[in-house]
Amino acid sequence: MFKKYILFLGFVLFSTNLFAAQTQIAQVNGMMCIKCQKMVTKALQAASPSATVKVSWPEGVAVSSYPDKSDLSNEDYKKAILGTGFEVIKVVSVDKIITDAGEARKLVD
Repeated sequence: MFKKYILFLGFVLFSTNLFAAQTQIAQVNGMMCIKCQKMVTKALQAASPSATVKVSWPEGVAVSSYPDKSDLSNEDYKKAILGTGFEVIKVVSVDKIITDAGEARKLVD
């Protein structure tokens, strides 16, 4: 009985938002090539070194995943991309890890 209680308690603690991952996704207009993609990637990595950054120029999205919560507000995330000269249509945050550009694009459409 005691083992079940400990397992249940552990599950509850690790499934709460205290340990939740977060992903920020931006819909970016104007990226036309891999060089554009690299510019946005570099800017986001500089703005938030703890993030795993993936940018897709064909999908027109920038995705930054964090093991915890983001250290950037959505507005700061947008400003980091705007600094590269590209237009940011929308920024959203979700409480899970997103790694697929297609899935990310659906969340900003």
